[in-house]
Amino acid sequence: MKFSLIAVLVVSLAIGSESVSLVKRDAPAELEKIGKYFQDLVDNLKNVEGPEMANKAKAYFEESKAQFQPMVEKLQEQLKPLSNIEEHIKPLAASVQAQVAPLSNMVQTQVLDMLKFMNEKTKAILPPK
Repeated sequence: MKFSLIAVLVVSLAIGSESVSLVKRDAPAELEKIGKYFQDLVDNLKNVEGPEMANKAKAYFEESKAQFQPMVEKLQEQLKPLSNIEEHIKPLAASVQAQVAPLSNMVQTQVLDMLKFMNEKTKAILPPK
C-alpha cells in the first residue's frame, strides 16, 4: 500500500513538472507573437503620414457632425418650451414663499418661546449660587 502511494506521488510529480516545462516552452512563442504584432503596429503607424491622418480625422468628424446635426436640431426644438420655464416658476416660487413666510415666523417665535421657558425652568431648578 505504501509503495503504491509513493509510486503515485512520484508519477504525479513527474507529470506536473513536465506540464510546467511545456508551459514554459510555449510562453516565449506567445511572447514572440505579441512582440511581432506590436512591432508591425509601430511600423504601420510610422508609415502613415501626419497630414493624411489629419485629413482622415477631419473627414470623420465632418461625417459625424452631419449625422448628429439633425438630432441636435430636433432636441433643441423639443427644449425650446422649457427655456421659458423659469418665467413660470418665479411667480410660483414667490407665491409659495409668501404663503410659507408667516408660518415659518410663527414656528420661529414658538421655538424661541419654548427655549426661553426651558431656560427659566432650568434656572428655577438649579440651586442659587
